[in-house]
Amino acid sequence: MKIPKQSTSFKTKLQNHYELQTLSESQVNTLQALSFVQEESKSQRSMKPLLAIASSLLIGISFYIINFTGLNYDDISQEIAYNHNSQMQMEVFSDSIHYIQSHLNRLDFSLAEPAFLEGQNWKLVGGRYCSINGKIAAQLQIKNIETSDIYTFYQAKLPDPFLNIIQDKAILVDGVEVKMWQEDGLLMGLAQ
Repeated sequence: MKIPKQSTSFKTKLQNHYELQTLSESQVNTLQALSFVQEESKSQRSMKPLLAIASSLLIGISFYIINFTGLNYDDISQEIAYNHNSQMQMEVFSDSIHYIQSHLNRLDFSLAEPAFLEGQNWKLVGGRYCSINGKIAAQLQIKNIETSDIYTFYQAKLPDPFLNIIQDKAILVDGVEVKMWQEDGLLMGLAQ
């Protein structure tokens, strides 16, 4: 059995039918509002992974900064006080920081002449190797010319100069006053 062909196809009739249909203004507004909500939710969905990554990074960096940066001032001041109280013999005797540097050639940093030594009240006596925070450091003896008191002066390389911004600290350990600060990219300590 053959079906006779009609002059217009079903597709054409359907198209003609819907072309005659119109939406009311409220229907158009409703569709536009739905379209806006869908677009907004798509952008929110695409932002969720970025927000999760940013939050994870922030938490990770905060954890690292709190737990793994900075110096433990108490431990370092105890080491400085211990070295000061030990009164170890100097390996090099000189009032020249450059001469002492040339003999302490295992240091992985250059000794700095700190600002407070520039005054007329101090005289460098000598230097030796020591350890601060598990790293090789320089232990220098200096003499206050006015009082004849001997101080022990320490210089050590900072593990990370950008994360270890040291503010001046003064701590009393076992009867020894330990002052610490940062100068010329080095950790400086003075014990009396």
